[in-house]
Amino acid sequence: MADKISVINPLYCVPKSVSIQINTEKGIAYGEKDDRLFYIDDTFFTLHDRHVLYDDSKKPIVTFYNKIMSLRELFKVLKGGSNDSSDLLFSVKEVKKSSTIHGITKLNVFLAGNKDEKKSDFRMIIYGNKHSCTVYAGESPTVIAKMENNGGFNVLVYPNVDNAFIVALFMIVKDMDCSNESNDSGQGSSTATKMISTTLLLA
Repeated sequence: MADKISVINPLYCVPKSVSIQINTEKGIAYGEKDDRLFYIDDTFFTLHDRHVLYDDSKKPIVTFYNKIMSLRELFKVLKGGSNDSSDLLFSVKEVKKSSTIHGITKLNVFLAGNKDEKKSDFRMIIYGNKHSCTVYAGESPTVIAKMENNGGFNVLVYPNVDNAFIVALFMIVKDMDCSNESNDSGQGSSTATKMISTTLLLA
């Protein structure tokens, strides 16, 4: 990908693919050399439905706010440790389950400048109970990151894509309830994966 996709900071964009391992129990993201890149101090959302993503120097990168709206989860992500809505970076909204294929959870990501939210800036398609996930740029078929769950999230971030942004997205996913399928087995996940061509146009 020639153009940088920067949402949090262009410094997190590098001209090569990056592998990141997320320990979903501890809320820690590790680099290829097992070095800690980012972490969440409070592993689960607080009573105020808020938690903060830090880099390894303890600098707050983004703050997550979570609320449930009509059985659809809504996350708002603000700059640094802010609680001011004017510092909104992006929001993540779950597509209504009745409009998705069984066994698939779909998320739309809207940047702060996308006021009408008629089209998403990014999309996430999650298979099964977080067995795997693909992140797309806008409503295009362009993939910017992938995840496989092997007891933790093994994330591949594509070149020139904001690593911190992708980690923030998967820190949201780790706390979501995606068990909306009748058969949460590998077979169910495989069936959902085969339906990818059908789902791309439904977001």
